[in-house]
Amino acid sequence: MRKQVFMRFKTLFTLASIVTLLLFTGCNESEYTKLVKREMSKNIVNDSIFFGMKIGDTRKTFYDTCWQLNKDGIIMQGPKNSFVQYDLPRKKNDSTSNIIRMLFYGIFDEDKIMTGMDMKFSYEAWALWNKSLQSDQLAIVLQDTLLSWFPGNEFIEVELDKVEGKTYVKVDGNRRIMIEPTKDNREVDVRIDDLRYILD
Repeated sequence: MRKQVFMRFKTLFTLASIVTLLLFTGCNESEYTKLVKREMSKNIVNDSIFFGMKIGDTRKTFYDTCWQLNKDGIIMQGPKNSFVQYDLPRKKNDSTSNIIRMLFYGIFDEDKIMTGMDMKFSYEAWALWNKSLQSDQLAIVLQDTLLSWFPGNEFIEVELDKVEGKTYVKVDGNRRIMIEPTKDNREVDVRIDDLRYILD
């Protein structure tokens, strides 16, 4: 009888320990980690970027698309020939000081397959003394812009290891969009990644 009671107590203690450990681990898991796990478990593939470009395109496809967009007058060669430049359309009644310039370039793996996109945003009329045109303000404006391009989940503010400053992240299925912490007063870095490449 004592042995049975002891065995039941031992089993209950073991189960209670496991449940406590799982609860503790779940509580310590960051909101970002939970978001990534939840979205990746949906097995939804979001591969579209913009201008018809997609994650999985070849580098040649990227160049061909950019060449045609340039020919059509939609984009132009960016500074130092390292990025492509696109000026976002102005909204109705928007002043010219609110024109946002986007520089972008594909991220490619060793097989020349596009796994994401690097982007840099800044106000065309940026000036050091104009507080409303600084990168910290632009990072907030960009959330609405990117949400209109990529509907779905909202951006959340996260803390990442070895990264100082505010990082805003949006994850929809496999596609992660990250507004990186501002490094200077002028430019905001944004990165689109396919988490299937990042997590593997």
